[in-house]
Amino acid sequence: MKTKHLIVIFGLLLFQSCIVKSLNPFYTQDVVQFSEDFVGEWRDNNNDSWKIVPTKKEYERQKQKEGELSKEDKAFFETYKNSYLVEYSDNAKTSYFIATPFKINNQFFLDFIPYSNDGKGVNSLLQIHNVYAHSLVKLDVLNSSKISIKWFDEKRLKKLFDERRIKIKHEKIGVMKEDILLTASSKELLQFLKKYMASDAAKKWETETKFTLNKS
Repeated sequence: MKTKHLIVIFGLLLFQSCIVKSLNPFYTQDVVQFSEDFVGEWRDNNNDSWKIVPTKKEYERQKQKEGELSKEDKAFFETYKNSYLVEYSDNAKTSYFIATPFKINNQFFLDFIPYSNDGKGVNSLLQIHNVYAHSLVKLDVLNSSKISIKWFDEKRLKKLFDERRIKIKHEKIGVMKEDILLTASSKELLQFLKKYMASDAAKKWETETKFTLNKS
């Protein structure tokens, strides 16, 4: 296996500019905690397909298939040994992500980063202009066959900035400088997230980017 390039094609992935994006992961290694609850094959409320595989399982599969893995692949699997490979498919395309689970005060979160997509409609000139970014997902297990995933909505973050309730390193990005890219360290992001969880901010997990997944 050749490790796929980490790329973000914002206009082609399921997310647009409505989610909070970060240059660094939202977690530090001490809060990473693997859970089997996210593993499996799912259908969401749009009847799109989600296939979630532990990277450890994929590592064993690749090792059995190819024997000795490349140095690049070994480094990849070591970095994401407690993560998942996520394959998301709608009617038009398939995209791949790495999701790393972490836990704060009994609440599970996922740190998502794009891994690759099927490349349809993307030329090489566009690809080399893109960088990858992390996004934050709140994960709730509703029952043994149903889970909820909600992305941290950029509207919530912009409201906090507008009200001067937070100070965290960020840059304005995009053609019109309307989008936010968090540039704080993972440690600072984790501290922010803990404070945000404890805050009385109204509708703090309300989001336009959310899915209810039912096990296939």
